[in-house]
Amino acid sequence: MPPNHRRRGALGCLAAATSILLALGTPASADINPGGINENGQYLATPTPQNSDALSPTMKKAEGDVLVFVKFKGQGAYEQTQPDEVLHNKQEPVKKQGEATSIKDQVENQARQAAQDSGAEIRYTVHNTMRGVALHGDAEKIRSLAARDDVERITPIVAKKSMNAYSDIDSKAVQAWAESTGYTGKGVKIAVVDSGIDYTHADFGGPGTKEAYEKAKTLTDLPDADSGLIDRSKVVGGIDLVGDDYNALDAGSTPKPDNNPLDCRPEGYGTGGHGTHVAGTAAGYGVNADGSTFRGDYSKLTENDLKNMKIGPGSAPEAQLLSIRVFGCQGSSNVVMQGLDRALDPNEDGDFSDRANIINLSLGSEFSPADDPDSAMVDALAQQGILTVTAAGNANEFNGVGDTYSDSGSPANAASSISVANANGTMSVSDQLKIVSPENGIPLDFIDGVFRDFKFIDGDYSLNFPLDKAPADKRTGYVTLAPERNHDGCKPFTPEEAEKIKGKWVMLDWEVDYTYKVNCSSAERFDHVAQAGGTGVLLVLKDYPAQQGFGGNATIPGFRINTAFAADIKPYVEAGTFKVEANEAYKKATHIPTRLEFGLNSMSSRGQHGTEGFIKPDVAAPGVDIFSASVGQGTEGVYNTGTSMAAPHVSGIAAQVMQAHPDYTPAMVKAAIMNSADTNVTNNSGYKYAVDRVGSGFVNAKKAVNAKVLVYNEETPERVSLSFGVLEYPLDGEDHTVTRNIVVRNMDSVAHTYELSYQNGPEIPGSGPEVPPLVTVEPGETVKVPITFSTYTPFLEKTMDPTLEKEQTAMAYTDGQYQPIISGKRQYIASVSGRILLKDANQDDWEELIRLPVHAAPKPISTMKVQGSEIQFENGKATETTVKLAGQDVNQGGYRSMMGAFELGAASPRIPTENLDLPSSQSMDLQYVGAASDAPALKAAGQNPNDGKIYFGISTWGIWDSMHPGRQLQVTLDTNRDGKPDYNLEVGPEKGLDYPLVKVWKANGDTWEITNRYPLNGAWGDTDTNIMDTNVMVLGVPLKDLGLTADSASSIDYAVSTNTWSNAKAGGDYVDATEKISFNPFAPKVWFEGESAGVPGLFADRNGGEVKVHRVEGEKPSALFLHLHNGTGDLSGQNGAAGERAQVVPLSEQQQSSLPGPSEPTESPKDSSLPGPSEPTESPKDSSLPGPSEPTESPKADTSLPK
Repeated sequence: MPPNHRRRGALGCLAAATSILLALGTPASADINPGGINENGQYLATPTPQNSDALSPTMKKAEGDVLVFVKFKGQGAYEQTQPDEVLHNKQEPVKKQGEATSIKDQVENQARQAAQDSGAEIRYTVHNTMRGVALHGDAEKIRSLAARDDVERITPIVAKKSMNAYSDIDSKAVQAWAESTGYTGKGVKIAVVDSGIDYTHADFGGPGTKEAYEKAKTLTDLPDADSGLIDRSKVVGGIDLVGDDYNALDAGSTPKPDNNPLDCRPEGYGTGGHGTHVAGTAAGYGVNADGSTFRGDYSKLTENDLKNMKIGPGSAPEAQLLSIRVFGCQGSSNVVMQGLDRALDPNEDGDFSDRANIINLSLGSEFSPADDPDSAMVDALAQQGILTVTAAGNANEFNGVGDTYSDSGSPANAASSISVANANGTMSVSDQLKIVSPENGIPLDFIDGVFRDFKFIDGDYSLNFPLDKAPADKRTGYVTLAPERNHDGCKPFTPEEAEKIKGKWVMLDWEVDYTYKVNCSSAERFDHVAQAGGTGVLLVLKDYPAQQGFGGNATIPGFRINTAFAADIKPYVEAGTFKVEANEAYKKATHIPTRLEFGLNSMSSRGQHGTEGFIKPDVAAPGVDIFSASVGQGTEGVYNTGTSMAAPHVSGIAAQVMQAHPDYTPAMVKAAIMNSADTNVTNNSGYKYAVDRVGSGFVNAKKAVNAKVLVYNEETPERVSLSFGVLEYPLDGEDHTVTRNIVVRNMDSVAHTYELSYQNGPEIPGSGPEVPPLVTVEPGETVKVPITFSTYTPFLEKTMDPTLEKEQTAMAYTDGQYQPIISGKRQYIASVSGRILLKDANQDDWEELIRLPVHAAPKPISTMKVQGSEIQFENGKATETTVKLAGQDVNQGGYRSMMGAFELGAASPRIPTENLDLPSSQSMDLQYVGAASDAPALKAAGQNPNDGKIYFGISTWGIWDSMHPGRQLQVTLDTNRDGKPDYNLEVGPEKGLDYPLVKVWKANGDTWEITNRYPLNGAWGDTDTNIMDTNVMVLGVPLKDLGLTADSASSIDYAVSTNTWSNAKAGGDYVDATEKISFNPFAPKVWFEGESAGVPGLFADRNGGEVKVHRVEGEKPSALFLHLHNGTGDLSGQNGAAGERAQVVPLSEQQQSSLPGPSEPTESPKDSSLPGPSEPTESPKDSSLPGPSEPTESPKADTSLPK
């Protein structure tokens, strides 16, 4: 294969490897011995090469210095030394320190030998969960370790980034303390794998002074119990694996571990403080109003007591904490796996009695696959009795638009983890604006039978004005109304209007009218006010509180209020007597009722929808404006929002459940929490969110600790929820059914009989689960209950989840503010999503229900084919013929079968799964590539061929759930055939718009720029092109966008490449790539005409339909037909299986007896001006200029962000 001279990093670097793909040479699959093509043009399976299990594909291709994990054979020390009773939480760990130490020594000896053999540097070893070593050194030398008998696998390490009183009430933790015999997590250890814990804070029993924190910073060991710096009964152990200065994003950064896992307080934004906040939410003692640590009886605390505390207790206030620090003060980490391993033995003495029972991971990477190595380690820990709670994600890499398919990534998608979404509680925090005049405030509310004068208005401040640095005269002013002509401030004010505005705050409407239409950004409004001499903005929002902040500008302050407050103050504003003061001290100064109780925070990430047979997340918990301990501040707290804040609530509840049921396995604890999450999370129209957004529902700690009857999926009990996956059915008029069992397990001492029912969420006509009416379980009994999902195909429709955003806008941050890029109808699948309910037949209380999430995504499929094994022409001179379409088509309920037709350009054998970095990368393993143009058809119809488009049809050997940022595909074009790329078509969404786009990149010297964007498959989401859960796509672009005209008609060269984030982050340039392919868009060797599907470039794929095939005289290429709505079929490559969507049919002439098959697509002209496989082209060296390798901001999905 050609040497790799391309830089590694985020998936943006995919294009660094592919922006010059015309020169790539041998595709990835050429490194593997292909299985060949049979006489029918079908690909045979590729033989598995020797040692394929030892080296990941990215390790085979990696060059230069790399950081890798070398996994040694054998069980980890914990699994090897502990009996099954320990692994299943039925007894405490046995003392096997000698054996554990021996395994540790053995691993360290193996690591030293491996380092010596490869000339590499040891970064760390693991031996508890599994055996292995992290090595940093030359890739070629490290590859030689694959020959060692003790090496199981060598894989590059992917860097990771990190992601209350009222919440205790909302999650019913306080009821669990008081009404469930005082379950507070006592005796349970929670490992917080994060940025460390400030154990000097009063919330953890520390002295609660800033001086104590500063003293603790000077230590390299966790302080002793008598040091006066720490409560060792709360923070019982830990390790700092990295040090303050560590940041994996810095290539030269190396960990500097010590034994003092103190959190850090960085200047400005950083990961420091994240772990402290998380730990307080999970297991803080609580801080009294006077700043002292709460040391009282939690079972006697009332809701009013909690509201009067300075910081409320964590969900499990008497649980113990382990602080495992994997992040420095800034950036990302490569040692998360080491941190997980140390949770089994924090002090690494071989005695596992100090192990964690629960691990909290408020971190994760968006769009990462379920087979990510971190997820695998989480599942390995579960098998050894350790439960991991994960944050579902905040769509940090997608502009905070959580309503994005598959945004929630690893480790939240680990089968055994409890993935937690971020929901509103009953109250939310609010900023305040002081009323200076009238002096006594204004009467705004009727409380306790009398009107109260209010001196503050609730709302929120603009984000960009520095209130903390502004003098008083810049923060204070009288308020005036905007002129009716410009009541929203979206136009510049006239000189006459400016005279009235000068020196005053201006009250503006955010929306135009009752339609909620918004005309411009807050920055534009603030600029207009400032230009008119105004000194501040009072912004009136109809739908308040908003879920996201607003920017304004850095020149004048602003405050946002609701229409009710606006109506109350308007008479005073009109009279010119209303004066306000903005102040940093008034931020987050009070609580107000949440606009939508138990609603979902818009940033909370949507999870998996069943493509791979499972759904995530699992539950929702409070995560909005959570007040918890602030690092280095003694007794003070700080508000944070995110799934990072929701996850520790659930970690604390899990600790309560473990205390109540010490014999429960991690899967049983998870089931107890999910079964008891009995509050629906709804949007503002009252629609229930689907289970792939919020799981079972909003957590209920009281019910979870009392759960003695558990319900879960029989086949995969660690997942708990029941997913039927994506179901593909032909429209045969039949009622299709699939049955799976759930388990009802009675851990109680009495029998229970339950009435079963189904609570619907999103629906599809003719589809749904069928449940039996009753089930009885005796004490200690486990009963299997069949759940049958039925689909009556004549009724299938493409229905839309009513909680989905129908249209979205992609935004880019430029010139200090977000600017819209492109808007469109989002992609979506139709799904049936709800909860199976079990009600005790002997009780009337409908509140005491057991819940189990259930999900299915049935869709109709076509079975269309082009008839015949060849496309025959009468003779060598014939240039036109017709082919017929046959099979079951689709045309109902928003579905219509469509087909693309192309000149086959390349066919690629299936890469063996074991030779991919992860099995999920099969979705980017190229199968067929073709090109088409409608310019000849336009010319034949007497129209201008220059108005035509060029289309690229592509199929792969694996399906994708969606073409999200975690996977990308690019077509690179050399339009003048000078050996240099001129354009690059990149498939992928823009941040904030959940629809894959074709982005047109144009080369301009050494720089690149996006000139246009088009929806993939040529249509937006309101026209179904089967864009999700498929393996085929069509990229269509106007010829004019590529500078192609009939006047200069000639062949162009193109090449296709693919990659995934996991592969790119591990150092792989691409998953698969073609060599250069020639195509003439104005005179293709074969082109097509037929019945339009209503989408440019696509034909109606219907039974009895015809497609006219034209060719250049004497040419006999192969045609590629992509049947977009066909079923997936068998993509294994075994015995010629290539799935049902891609069909290759060769052209032939009747008098010829020997016909070429798809094994001979079209040979590319051997243009000597283009470098061949041994002559890769270098990327432009000017790193300051963005090319296709850096389409926007480099994605950071390899990382686990604070969620």
